[in-house]
Amino acid sequence: MQREKRRLGDILIQAGMITPDQLAAAIEVQKQTKDRLGKVLIQLGFISEENLIKTLAHQLKINYVNLKEEKLDPSLAQLIPDKVARRHMVVPLARMGQVLMVAMADPLNIFALDDLAFKTGLEIEPVIASEKDILFALDQVYGTSLVDRIESTGEDLQSYTAPEEEKEEIGVGEETGIDEGPISQLVNLIVSEAVKERASDIHLEPDEKALRIRYRVDGLLRETTSLGPRFIAPVISRIKIMSKLDISEKRYPQDGRFKFTMDQKVIDARVSTFPTIYGENVVIRLLDQSSILLGLEDLGFLPSDLEKVLYLIQKPYGFILVTGPTGSGKTTTLYAILNRINSPEKHIVTLEDPVEYRLEMIRQCQINLKAGLTFAVGLRSILRQDPDGIMVGEIRDFETAEIAIQSALTGHLVLSTLHTNDAPSTLIRLMDMGVDPFLISSSVEGVIAQRLLRLICPNCKEPYSATEEEKRELGLPEKEEVLLHRGKGCPFCRGTGYKGRLGIFEILIVDRELKEMILKRAGQRDIEDHARRRQQMKSLREDGIAKVLKGITTVEELNRVTPKEAPFLTFTGVGTEGEDGFKRG
Repeated sequence: MQREKRRLGDILIQAGMITPDQLAAAIEVQKQTKDRLGKVLIQLGFISEENLIKTLAHQLKINYVNLKEEKLDPSLAQLIPDKVARRHMVVPLARMGQVLMVAMADPLNIFALDDLAFKTGLEIEPVIASEKDILFALDQVYGTSLVDRIESTGEDLQSYTAPEEEKEEIGVGEETGIDEGPISQLVNLIVSEAVKERASDIHLEPDEKALRIRYRVDGLLRETTSLGPRFIAPVISRIKIMSKLDISEKRYPQDGRFKFTMDQKVIDARVSTFPTIYGENVVIRLLDQSSILLGLEDLGFLPSDLEKVLYLIQKPYGFILVTGPTGSGKTTTLYAILNRINSPEKHIVTLEDPVEYRLEMIRQCQINLKAGLTFAVGLRSILRQDPDGIMVGEIRDFETAEIAIQSALTGHLVLSTLHTNDAPSTLIRLMDMGVDPFLISSSVEGVIAQRLLRLICPNCKEPYSATEEEKRELGLPEKEEVLLHRGKGCPFCRGTGYKGRLGIFEILIVDRELKEMILKRAGQRDIEDHARRRQQMKSLREDGIAKVLKGITTVEELNRVTPKEAPFLTFTGVGTEGEDGFKRG
């Protein structure tokens, strides 16, 4: 297709957006920087990016697209290789027969258009987008193609075979683990991409035909790429050396760690290996030590629940438990509580495995099982450190539970976690561990059970009318018109419709009546009935329903995290029976 060659400067002068003198000055700067003329004009302040885009779209009679609102199709990435797309600053948007629509920062680049037409064998229809949006979209479309990203540096990994010496002696830099070999670059890229994606964990899973790489983002695993079987040994060996593990030991699980810095963030990587029939499975937990700690107000507590939490933590002594499965945000809640109660007048000591964040004025201790420093051993020593507050990472056994309770009974505020499904069952779990009911009733002040729900992406959030099935699941009258929200999917959330997470909570206060029930070894259902009747305790699902109705999350996400059983409540209209609009029976 023959294209008319038009120059950017002429178009902008003709439109009255810049003067000839400004164009001449920009061209002189461009000769030095080698940047695109449009970028130079923006940097010099002669024109804004918005006006530049609008003018080009109008003069060239092409459309402008906001890529953050477009749902990108990753399958189109196979038409244009990553390095070609990044070189020309183009993003494939849609294919209509023999026509490929692409977003470009510079639709006047005739060479780029002709090169794309030649490489794809398709007619190219350009639309214009901002350079910032193009860069963002490129990471969304091509960010998971790790092999292509490495190849763009000049290394041909597809045909790479690790030499024997590299398999055994892969160099590692001080702390960061930086090395210039192709396998080192690949591992660095796998880890750095995970950080960019806000992943909490990286899974490297070998099988018969490939090394599968998955990231856990917002609580769910997502496959990012697969590497050929030739990469299994060198990639895993590289990670083991970075983590100071024994690379010759492949039959026994190992744990290690390494640190690296990325974008001025210090990331602590905890590595776990596990032998499988196809090789060692590796999971890397990523802890951003420079993350800003959340306050209690940021965790997702409804006002009445926040009031209960503040009531609990202002007590000078007692035992407070935060419960939930692994990955439910318990540690984040504990840190938020510690931040709230911390002051120069208090001495607070923690026992953690691992220490995830550094807190000012708080003495933090890392559990070391090899050295014999367990939670129970550490807790005994802490009591000789004159503490006001104690945080124990987890109650794992009877011994730790007993010492924690004795600490609470001797004038200390003790915080810890336990793996239970809800708040009432926590009291039963302590009894099952062998703790005397008298000690439980005398020490435990409250229990906070929690889960994490994904938030609707704010960039693609849209309202819709709830279906009859959704109303039933939410406990709403089917004849009532209810407006809910969902994310339609966009590049910002990688098409998932979700971005970020927030907590749902169930808070149990151990009041006088409940203490008497514990002494009588009351069952879980009796404890739950009392809490709902006397404390207006919301279940995890009820708290989630309130957040669905507030447009924070979706019914689908609520059903993923909490059981679908009908809640013990009646919908009365938001606000008429309290902040969440539910009347409890």
